[in-house]
Amino acid sequence: MKTRISALMDGELERHEVVETLQALRRSEDLRTEWRDGHLIGAALRGERGLDLDVTARVMSALGTEPTVMAPVSRRAPWQRPLLALAASAAGVAVVAWLALAPDGSLPPTAAGGLAVARPGSAVAQTQSTPRLQEYLVAHQAHAPGGLIGGAARNIRTVATNREGR
Repeated sequence: MKTRISALMDGELERHEVVETLQALRRSEDLRTEWRDGHLIGAALRGERGLDLDVTARVMSALGTEPTVMAPVSRRAPWQRPLLALAASAAGVAVVAWLALAPDGSLPPTAAGGLAVARPGSAVAQTQSTPRLQEYLVAHQAHAPGGLIGGAARNIRTVATNREGR
């Protein structure tokens, strides 16, 4: 019926539908309220002045008929929340301790990733470095693969001194 009321306001109903709609408006207070609201909306859209509308009573009565929604009661006992926080803290400390004191006795991996740690008793290779080899390594370090600074070696100028000529 609301669409018929809207169509009646717009003048889009057939003659027999107009008669039926007007009879329904005479019988029902709710439909008359729809009729008034529709005209009020139209006046507001057209920007007409002097619209005096007090909707306080209608809003308050609509709020009075709304159902009250209550939040569900928590089923958890009040002592459980601090206990769960304590358990989470203990688990965090256990994980950090596990990582720091690895079970196989080795040190944990460093943040740098690929650094090797020398263990007692392991052999370290000794190389003899000649000045010519050092010059070669310095000159070609920009082309060396990997490394922690990646492509930054191209932007770094290495300076080497020869102490033999002094």
